[in-house]
Amino acid sequence: MGVTMPLFWITLAVSVLGSNAAGEFSVLHSPQSLKFFGSSKTSESLLKEIFSAALGLSVEENSEWDGLSITDPFNTPEAVVQVYIDGISSLGENSGLKSKNYPLIVDEYEPDAYDAIKHRIKQRFINGNNKLVNIGLSNSDDLVAASKVFGEIVPPKIPKKSFNLKYDTIDEDYQFLYELEVLKKIINKLKSGAVSPDNIIDFYNIRFRSLHALSDYHGPNSIQTKEARQLLVEAIQELNDAFVKAYDGSVLVTVVTTDVAHTRRAIRAAPDAVADDQGQDNYSADYAAIFNIMLWFGIVFAFSLVAIVYAVMDMDPGRDSIIYRMTSTRMKKDN
Repeated sequence: MGVTMPLFWITLAVSVLGSNAAGEFSVLHSPQSLKFFGSSKTSESLLKEIFSAALGLSVEENSEWDGLSITDPFNTPEAVVQVYIDGISSLGENSGLKSKNYPLIVDEYEPDAYDAIKHRIKQRFINGNNKLVNIGLSNSDDLVAASKVFGEIVPPKIPKKSFNLKYDTIDEDYQFLYELEVLKKIINKLKSGAVSPDNIIDFYNIRFRSLHALSDYHGPNSIQTKEARQLLVEAIQELNDAFVKAYDGSVLVTVVTTDVAHTRRAIRAAPDAVADDQGQDNYSADYAAIFNIMLWFGIVFAFSLVAIVYAVMDMDPGRDSIIYRMTSTRMKKDN
């Protein structure tokens, strides 16, 4: 298959690491119809079920998570907001955000919460008109799509302020501040009345991707990283306040932090490292599945073959083999 055993063990180790990657699910605001309590862990793959239940949509997967109670099913929130932050496991206990936090098991490399919620909303609201926003803050195409909801979002220029972040010379700093300015533009759009209640449920997924690169460059405990986190926390709190005001409190605002971006990067690096050592070996993303199929098929086939051989060796041709008896009789008649 062109892939050697060392790559298999690297892939397996990284997969195990990814399935146990750390994260946090934080609730910044919830209406009175929802009650979040306790501190039990939940999984990233179950977030779509939590959001669906909160919006009064059908839930397709049962969960033992007991952190959410719906106290008034007739007044569920009109919107759910998820701010998704790649590359860090938590914003920190001393971040200053007023939130209810839950440990998060990161069991998905590409979370499908937005796609699942979008599908369920469209099934229920055939006529549409729901505000469904999925925006990566550094993606220009996403900015164009989000402009249909918020109004035109012009790519921002970084303001000339005194930062520890060297946005004019360090790309990681610039990208962080760029995404931060886009987030502030969305906040300003909300404050200006771009969104208002209409008794039709909405879902917003806002992805902030640049903090992990900045943290890797400067170090997680550096002055620059601490400043960046504080700037982001302040913007998220402002975003929360803007959404709460826009929807008259009938909104669930959450933040999801996850370090799965580092796991993805480790997976991409592994094939290159092995290729340098192995020369001609080629890595396939389907290798793990193909290897398991071939391995278990080979084991089952080998044991089946051994069982058949032993059964044939222990067979009495005169009594057990109908072929032998019929052949023997026919030979006597021919004689």
